[in-house]
Amino acid sequence: MKNLNTKNTMIFGIGNSARQDDGLAWAFLDELSKQNKFKGKLHYRYQLNIEDAETVSNAEQVIFVDAFAGKQTESCVFEECKLNGEITYTTHALEPEAIMALCKNVYNVNPKAYVLKIKGKAWELGEELSSEAKKNLNEAINLVSEFI
Repeated sequence: MKNLNTKNTMIFGIGNSARQDDGLAWAFLDELSKQNKFKGKLHYRYQLNIEDAETVSNAEQVIFVDAFAGKQTESCVFEECKLNGEITYTTHALEPEAIMALCKNVYNVNPKAYVLKIKGKAWELGEELSSEAKKNLNEAINLVSEFI
């Protein structure tokens, strides 16, 4: 995998730190910021919006980080963000695949894109991550440290 620690790499943390484990992505960005090793730009988002396609169009590579509540057994999943050809736009929020499709269709650029999903367990109001989420966050940091 290509080095992701460049000034032309962007990382988008998507979530809400006031909803327990939904704040995993922001905690991930906070940890990267504390380590002071990442050369690119960090972007905190409650959700992805159409305007983010313009921002992403200026990157060579981008990582979208989000919490998930799926039934997968892995604590975190790092995978390529693939366009599936079926893009839906809403007024609420967009998926990373839709942002990348907009980049390609509107700005005629196609940065390399990845998605990092970190497993969460608790989704109520509150700023404290669950103990499982904290463990999964550390595993995600260790995983991505191999690339950045």
